Amino acid sequence: MKKRVLLIPQYMKQFQCIGIKCKDNCCYGWKIGIDENTYKKYKKTTKATIKQLINKNVTRNRSNPSMENYAKIKLQENGCCPFLKEDKLCSIHKELGEEFLSKTCMTYPRITNVINEVHEKSLLLSCPEAARLILLNPNKMEFDEDEEPIDIRNNIMHKINANSTVEECFWMLRIFSISLLQNRQFSLGDRLIILGLFMKNVQECLDNNEVSKVTAIIEEFNGIMGNGNLEETLRNIPTNLTIQMELMKEFNDGRFSIGFSKNSQSYIECVSEFLNGIEYTINAKVEEVGEKYKKAYSSYYEPFMKEHEYILENFIVNYVFSQMFPITSKDGVFDAYMRLVINYSLCKMLLIGMAAYNKKLDEGLIVRLVYSYSRAIEHNKLFFNNAFSLFKDNGYNTMAYMAILIKN
Repeated sequence: MKKRVLLIPQYMKQFQCIGIKCKDNCCYGWKIGIDENTYKKYKKTTKATIKQLINKNVTRNRSNPSMENYAKIKLQENGCCPFLKEDKLCSIHKELGEEFLSKTCMTYPRITNVINEVHEKSLLLSCPEAARLILLNPNKMEFDEDEEPIDIRNNIMHKINANSTVEECFWMLRIFSISLLQNRQFSLGDRLIILGLFMKNVQECLDNNEVSKVTAIIEEFNGIMGNGNLEETLRNIPTNLTIQMELMKEFNDGRFSIGFSKNSQSYIECVSEFLNGIEYTINAKVEEVGEKYKKAYSSYYEPFMKEHEYILENFIVNYVFSQMFPITSKDGVFDAYMRLVINYSLCKMLLIGMAAYNKKLDEGLIVRLVYSYSRAIEHNKLFFNNAFSLFKDNGYNTMAYMAILIKN
């Protein structure tokens, strides 16, 4: 059997669905697309116990159908997949076998990206077990070459053929970014600020069609980080936790304005804990809430993160790898950087308030927030793109505002 080379984080070799032991499940709340080949197999099955369910609950997608999104499963009123059994197992899998699962169901939470025919596979953090495996490893995330059969089914997230200036220097930018984000000589906040300064410089070169200077910028930043010349600059960047909280809460409020699917209940609970933890009410004064936010940071968040900063480092590095950072934003590498910072800052803000509510911060609380955040925010690209556009329209798309979101 022919095989192809695959680039993966090492955690991919350890991941396995834990089924009924999972604290949540992936079979409710989301639209479930069925690819054309799977749909045709469903229609051909003669197994009476499952055929009636298929005929009732699987329908053709009449609006913009494609091979990948040829049909869909009609969810029940409670948001659950009709094939989900009481024991949280799939009746299609049980009655017909794994090969009858749709591409979506078979691959989740695995996603694949392809750049110049190189396949990369990683995990989505919206799966609780994947989140636990990715986040809680105290060692730096490492990547391996592996192999897979060329006919294996994959859920392709991004497919890019490098034919533009920024894509041509993708590997240089990615290697530098991951190396910097895993440089524990600096705090995670400082690493993110350095990355922003770097991407700002790179963006200016790309805007001026001076891609040849990117290598020199990388060498310059490596030299600056090595000789300690950045320490004073980083130390003098001001903090403003009240503005930080207000900006991110405003961004998050936009998500609530459009409603949630059934599988976002855990995220709603996390936001409720955040609000109650810092006593953020309609009548509360911003200054008073800001003081409670600062206290929650210094009392719970900071002490835990001093020993466990690798958790959010893993969150960011997995984002960089799985999102093909920084080339998937049509508006440039600094735009991609701002998206990364907002995802990090939203999680950080919520964790600070949740820690105050729970009078502690621990691994379980972080995993609960991250997997539910991924379901509610990262899986809703339309919301994030619209909210991000408003964020930029309000003039927040500067390095100064990024530093406010990052620095505590």
